[in-house]
Amino acid sequence: MLNSFEDLNNRFAQVASQPHAVTRKSAGAVGELFEALMVGGIVGNQKGADFAEIATEAKVHYRTGELTIFSCKGEMIRCIDGACFPSLKPAEIKAKRGKSTVRVGDGLTEQGDQFVVEHNGDRLVAWDKATLISRIVEKMPNLAMVKATKQGDQVTFDALTVCRKIIPSRFIDSIRNGQVRIELRSKGTSFRANPDVIASWFETVH
Repeated sequence: MLNSFEDLNNRFAQVASQPHAVTRKSAGAVGELFEALMVGGIVGNQKGADFAEIATEAKVHYRTGELTIFSCKGEMIRCIDGACFPSLKPAEIKAKRGKSTVRVGDGLTEQGDQFVVEHNGDRLVAWDKATLISRIVEKMPNLAMVKATKQGDQVTFDALTVCRKIIPSRFIDSIRNGQVRIELRSKGTSFRANPDVIASWFETVH
């Protein structure tokens, strides 16, 4: 259990800069291993932050490119003539658009209090800004972002960046600026961004 940010830093110092065997085969195996090393078990994909006692989400990246910020189900709506219906399935959206990802400038527009996906005048999906703000505050009030190196089934956790006090309006600004990619998948909708963009949403980074 991590009861303070001092505990977080001290525990990371104990697990860092040495190889650890990745034995699980799941897509999130490296992140799961990090959780197990830090708190003695896999935290899982609960709604709140991974390290609940310090309200801190953990994200490990060992490849270049984007990180998944969070995934969600049920926040999507489809609106026609002012009436709202259950969202289209991701496969239906992909069939209409020819691709399953959107961002502002590529299929996603800001309309009032929502971000909306339209195609040929048909409004397919929308996300309320208030829902997105609530989700990011719930999932990522603080963030422990870890840079790792993976070779075969061995991983080394190299560096920890602690980001504290999410400023949710900055998250919305990044969506507005096309810095957040939304991926519509059968298992849920994933919001993704590059690590430096994610770090910019917090009051302090160290």
